[in-house]
Amino acid sequence: MGRYILRRLVQAVPLLLLISLLAFLLVRASGDPMSMYGASANLSAEDRARIVAMHGWDKPKILQYFYWLSDVVRGDWGTSVYTHQAVTQMIVDRLPNTLILMGSVFFVTLLIAIPLGVASAIRQNSVLDHVATAVSFVAFALPTFWLGLVVIMVFSVRFKEWGWPSLPAGGMYSLADGPSVGGLAQHLVLPTLVLSIVSVAGYIRYLRAGMLEALQQDYVRTARSKGLRELRVIWVHSFRNAILPLVTLIALNIPRIFSGALVTEQVFAWPGMGRLFVDNAARADYPVLMGLIMSVSVLVVLFNLVADVAYAYLDPRIRLG
Repeated sequence: MGRYILRRLVQAVPLLLLISLLAFLLVRASGDPMSMYGASANLSAEDRARIVAMHGWDKPKILQYFYWLSDVVRGDWGTSVYTHQAVTQMIVDRLPNTLILMGSVFFVTLLIAIPLGVASAIRQNSVLDHVATAVSFVAFALPTFWLGLVVIMVFSVRFKEWGWPSLPAGGMYSLADGPSVGGLAQHLVLPTLVLSIVSVAGYIRYLRAGMLEALQQDYVRTARSKGLRELRVIWVHSFRNAILPLVTLIALNIPRIFSGALVTEQVFAWPGMGRLFVDNAARADYPVLMGLIMSVSVLVVLFNLVADVAYAYLDPRIRLG
């Protein structure tokens, strides 16, 4: 197992280098960092040329990439072109906010999707199964920006007009009351609701399909023929094998906990990693964009490895080598 993990980590190095090169070239081609200065009359042509030369933007893109890579190898992710803050500090400042939101979404998603997915499978073709299937298909197809605007209109605007208790439409805290646990909980409700609706739909489909396949296996029939309790057959013998596709989905979604939700954080003005990416993409602030992209890329590679190791633990038939 140890040799397998070490080999996968070594193989990840060229993969991450390739990702960083492609990401850098795409990010640098997406916009000009000098555009933030616009057509400012206070900035002469000489000043513009000096800024470009100072940052090395007049050099070939591939050379700029190697300058950036050499700084990263030394542990320096650079500074924001716009705010002049260290990229690592900007990420550290926003990361807790994203962890709060996406961690809540992850918890709510698993809390709802696992019981519904299992119940839908063991009661195949029942009313519950048909309703869960139809709702999950619709929810999975809903665009998050549209759903976010709908819940804001209903729970924030209409509820207030009708004199009912309403929920905050955006932000993390009320400016009047300041930071508080209660205020944070209220501001979490709507973005968590939107992201959970879409996430639960996907999880239910994966888990239902896995459970239906597992329930048809010989070992499940053997367990029932031994007289084992149905709950034990479902949760010990079936669920453990049905969860393998779900492990892949969870492993790929965990990096989202750190990267945030681009659209939802914009809709609800949530100051997280997703909003940080969108704000700096508009400014072509490539040091910040590269820091965010590479952070998520490393997490995706690592959690794919975690998923492979989890497979071997959950299913003894799988051997890593």
